[in-house]
Amino acid sequence: MNTEAGESLKTCLDGECSMSTVAGKYPALMNCLARLLDSGASGERNDCSTSGALLVDLTGVTDIDACGCQLLALFLSGLKQNNISAQLTNIPDTIRSKIHFLGFDSEFNLSH
Repeated sequence: MNTEAGESLKTCLDGECSMSTVAGKYPALMNCLARLLDSGASGERNDCSTSGALLVDLTGVTDIDACGCQLLALFLSGLKQNNISAQLTNIPDTIRSKIHFLGFDSEFNLSH
């Protein structure tokens, strides 16, 4: 996972988001949230400058299960609680189908 600053802030998830990998991905997502909150406290946050949301790019996600969806939902919830909007982008069709099958499409504001 990496985070890029530019016209808007973007974070990229990659690899497998499953029960066997969420323990490793959780700290990285929480660090991203902490950095966003720190930059917002210092007045430097630019995540809403163009798109109005933190872009969460899922291009590199190769697989997702219910645990991966829960991790992503937890991250998005943390953002929302801190008045940071987020938008999932570049979702591979296979990942979108699994999100829908697992019932998280409404949680992630996706239409199938």
